[in-house]
Amino acid sequence: MKGIGILAAEWFITSLIVYAGLSGKQILFINGPRSAVITLGAIGFAMCMIMPTIGKFISNAPAHPLTIMGYIFGIIPLLTTAIQLFKWKIPILYDPKVALFVVAGSIVIKSIIGRLHY
Repeated sequence: MKGIGILAAEWFITSLIVYAGLSGKQILFINGPRSAVITLGAIGFAMCMIMPTIGKFISNAPAHPLTIMGYIFGIIPLLTTAIQLFKWKIPILYDPKVALFVVAGSIVIKSIIGRLHY
């Protein structure tokens, strides 16, 4: 598994944002779970766009099980962030704390999936 440094940085930044969202204090522009979800979602989208592993998975094997898992764990935080951003009343994901853990968990799982192709 290559890219352990990037993996550790992703997890560290994710855990800092989760802490900032749950601490109840204003840290930078994060003042609660909802703003932490939106921040994590934006960072996650940016990481997926700039990481070279995404294109390799999709172009080499679009129907490979790891690629499909990447699709699923990419759609989940996308929808969760949209639910928080637009305040849609979706039963489980409407709660910002649950949404924060869903997005953070998806980022962790997807970062592991992205390193399994080496």
